[in-house]
This record gives sequence, structure tokens and C-alpha cells, in this order.
Amino acid sequence: MSKGRGPRSRKTAAAIAAGVVLFAAAAAVLRGEEPPPPEKRFGPLEKSLLVPGWGQLSEKRYFEGFAFFGAEVACLIGFFRNDRLGNERYALYKAAASVEDAVRRRREVEMFDRRRNGFLLAAAAVWAANLVDIVLILKSRGGGRPAALKFGCDGPDEIRISLACRF
Repeated sequence: MSKGRGPRSRKTAAAIAAGVVLFAAAAAVLRGEEPPPPEKRFGPLEKSLLVPGWGQLSEKRYFEGFAFFGAEVACLIGFFRNDRLGNERYALYKAAASVEDAVRRRREVEMFDRRRNGFLLAAAAVWAANLVDIVLILKSRGGGRPAALKFGCDGPDEIRISLACRF
């Protein structure tokens, strides 16, 4: 068995590290220094990288946060639904008894694949717009908002995204 490996040595190393940290904190208290404030685990940008809308929610921008989260969830639901339907149609295509039936099923498979890919692209666009929005929020924290990101819908098949910048 090699030295320094295994669960026992990891526990020993963790105990030593904890002891060093406690010793340093105790020394700082004895010198009259205040310990540094604990760092946040995730900032708004990191939160939005993980889950769209989470960063906006942490910045108390509830409408934007729920809008991004809801849009991402809707896109992912559409993605998985169309993927499942495409797989079902593919199984029917492979088991088709006639050429006409096979052609029809293959067209259905391709239609569901296009829809699935569209939902995946939309999910990526929502994620990217979410990141742009949180960056603009963080940049404008100090004063007025130098940029604004707005979303709109011009019809059942059209989505409008506009970015306004002030110089």
C-alpha cells in the first residue's frame, strides 16, 4: 500500500487544513482584526450561467427572472416532446409494411427532428439573451441603465429581441 493515498490520508489532510484555518482565524481575533466577510458562492452571472433567470431573481428582477426561466423550460419541454415523438415515428418507419407508409413515416420523423432542433436553438437563444441581460444589469448597477434588452412577439411565429444602448 502506497503512503499518502486513501481515505485515511485525505481525512488527515482535511483535519490539518481545518486546523490551520482555525489557527489563522484565532490569531486574527487575538490581534483585534475582523475576519474577512464570507464570499458568495455564486454571483448573479454564475447563477444565470447555470439556470436562466436565476441571476435576475437574485437581483430582485422577478419578471425578467421568471420570463427567462419559463421560456427555457418551455423550450426544453418542446425539445424533449418532439424528440420522443420523432423516435416513436422512427420505430414506425422501420416497421412499415409498404413503401407509401415508410415514406409518410419518414417525413414525419424529419418534421419532428426539425421541430426538435428548432426548440434546441430557441433554448440556446434564451440562454444567450439571459446572459446578455444579466451582464447589462451588472454593468448598470452604479447608475442609470445604459442599455436595455426588450423582448416582444409580432405573431405566432415571430419573436422580436431589441437592444437599445445609450452613449
